[in-house]
Amino acid sequence: MSANSHPPPLEKPVRIAPWRGPLHFGLLVISAMLSLALQFCYVALVGGLLLWMGWRVYLITGRMAHAGIFQWVIILELVKFAFMGVTWVFMLRPLLPRPKCPKVAVQVSAATQPQLFELIHMLCWHLRAQPPEQVWLDTSISVRSTMFGGLTGILTGKTMLHVGLPVVSVITARELSGLLAHELSHNAGGLGTIFVHAVREMNAWFFRAAMERDQWEMHLSEKPRRESEWHKQGRRLICGWMWAAKIPFIFFALASRLVSMVTLWLIQRAAERSGENVIGEAMYGRMQRKLALLGAAWHAAEQEIQRGIIQHRLPENLSLLMARHVATEAKARAMARAESGEAGGEMKAEGEAVKGAALVAYLSHQQPAAAVMRQFVDLSRQVTYFYYQHELGLNLHEHRMVADEEVIHQNRREEEALLVIRRYFGGLAHPERAMCGLGSTPTTSTGMADLKREILRVREEIMVWGPQFKVALQEWNQAWQRRRDLEAAATLSLAGFTVSRMQFGTADSSATSLRAEAACQRMVMEHMEGPLQERERVLECRFAAALGMLWWSEPEELSEWLKARRRDLPAWVTIYEAMTGALPSFRELLTTFFAFQTLGAKFANVDDPSTFLTALQSVVPKMLNLVRQIMATMDGAPFPFTDDGKAVALNKHLLPMPLPEMPGVSMTLVDAASMRGIGLKMASLASECIAPYVDAFLSLYHRAFAWLAESAERTETHFMGALNFGSATEILLPDEFTTQRLGMKSKSPDSIAAWKPPS
Repeated sequence: MSANSHPPPLEKPVRIAPWRGPLHFGLLVISAMLSLALQFCYVALVGGLLLWMGWRVYLITGRMAHAGIFQWVIILELVKFAFMGVTWVFMLRPLLPRPKCPKVAVQVSAATQPQLFELIHMLCWHLRAQPPEQVWLDTSISVRSTMFGGLTGILTGKTMLHVGLPVVSVITARELSGLLAHELSHNAGGLGTIFVHAVREMNAWFFRAAMERDQWEMHLSEKPRRESEWHKQGRRLICGWMWAAKIPFIFFALASRLVSMVTLWLIQRAAERSGENVIGEAMYGRMQRKLALLGAAWHAAEQEIQRGIIQHRLPENLSLLMARHVATEAKARAMARAESGEAGGEMKAEGEAVKGAALVAYLSHQQPAAAVMRQFVDLSRQVTYFYYQHELGLNLHEHRMVADEEVIHQNRREEEALLVIRRYFGGLAHPERAMCGLGSTPTTSTGMADLKREILRVREEIMVWGPQFKVALQEWNQAWQRRRDLEAAATLSLAGFTVSRMQFGTADSSATSLRAEAACQRMVMEHMEGPLQERERVLECRFAAALGMLWWSEPEELSEWLKARRRDLPAWVTIYEAMTGALPSFRELLTTFFAFQTLGAKFANVDDPSTFLTALQSVVPKMLNLVRQIMATMDGAPFPFTDDGKAVALNKHLLPMPLPEMPGVSMTLVDAASMRGIGLKMASLASECIAPYVDAFLSLYHRAFAWLAESAERTETHFMGALNFGSATEILLPDEFTTQRLGMKSKSPDSIAAWKPPS
């Protein structure tokens, strides 16, 4: 059924919430009173300690007036009083928690979200509960009902409903109705509603007040970069002192949870039965399993955000990003359950009788919960932007908002091959730039002493220009990244999609303006090529010298690991040299493929097949021509590492199948269905061919680069010892190069950031 259908009118309400008797009400009242009494007991304890310390001050002052100040007994009393005074201040801290920081949220009303409010009011009518006073949408991973105003709002009886948009993105509409029934059932107890929320709010307050820490408290837990022993012990002493002072409050918090344990279990069980009475036990269990995956999805989204802050590319929709993580994990778990035979039991449970099934019968089983809300994607994107601005404090003008499907190789920073490259070159080598062929063949002696001097010379030079070169390399990478974004945006604009010109700073969002700006970014990259290659030529000298040490050494001088590397060195060098020659063309292929991939992700939302076909024709032939150009550059290069030991052509290894022939497009073709079919076929053929080729090329190139870099690194360590003195600059952060250089000039080992005494 469609999302616009309405629930069938019923003559009388269906009893969804389970019956709650006087025993349940009595437990609620007792638990609420005991939790409140425990709070007052702690306040009385803190007040009693204050009065006792005041009385001790009075006695000490009297003794000082009679016996004088400088008496050992009095001094000990003063020290003890100072210790207890500081402890009392720390004990007072849980009673003064910061006001609960509201999450970034958007309030919705019945006018803006009529279907959601219709579902809420329908469930409240059947639950015999008052509808929530306000409904808020946020980025949390839960749906929760709270009192309006927190603890102070318990007496008013008004409630608020907070709906996490990531939750809506991973469940179906029926599951959303069960989840709403679960939360709204907390308000279905009449007078008991106040005590239900009182028990929940007071226990939540106890936990938050016990675990909350101020900014200065969190700073104490952070280990400084350089710390003396006395500062370390003092920091530990204060942290331990603060936690010890909280022990009485934690005891009262545990006591409150203990006396409320049965009541909280009854509240949770009644809410679960309310949800099961609406959608059934089997569907409710599936929903809970999906919601259990949201915690890991939120952690993964936080990692994506941290990477995006560094790359200035933030996910534009956190809800959909987490939904993809949940879908992947849920699919894997469902397959595991199917293999273990658990699926049959679930199918049998589908036939169970559900008391409130008629209430949500108008919602289909496969209808996503997002269909119940108007403009869910735009609303989720808006809340995501608010989260970045107000909770993370980010300036969105400094970042590019990208959809998850628009990002290729998002997590390449963790690949082992790239870690090896960055470690050996100290972050001064871009993984998609060549460190080969920039310098001429060395004409000097290939003796071991000359090669060592060459390596030491480069290490010394890096200390001088390393930080500036790293910044220039990052600027080149950002220009290339911006160019890829602009080319993708131009392709989307050509396909008829709306592109925000505010994100790119262009005069308009037409494909012409976006490609003109992309051409400017390409010119920036070309202008930086000369200065970058000038320094990369120096890095190549060290790279080649280290590999030369491995190749020209006598076998008895090498370890077993290096001997094995030396045997395979010619083969990997051949592969690396062949691929570096094609690297400029491959970077162009990456740029065009990024635009193609972004366009393919939007295919489901295409309205005009003709514009989509036009956009495809602007990128697909270019990609195929670039692949042919790359293959021509690497023609004749072998790939010896096959399963049968027989070398094959490198091009055959990377692209086993021939390039496909694209379907022809007639100028008189006017049928929209035919154009959509041709566009789909063209995109499918190109994707089946280009995507594996791009992955295979990148994987093999990084593997070859990392193999050679690791070999060079281990060779230097073998012949020249551990990386210290000049070479230590290559494992420092950019801001440490200055410290390293000054330490070298002053000849002070203590001033050198990465100095280590010889073992």
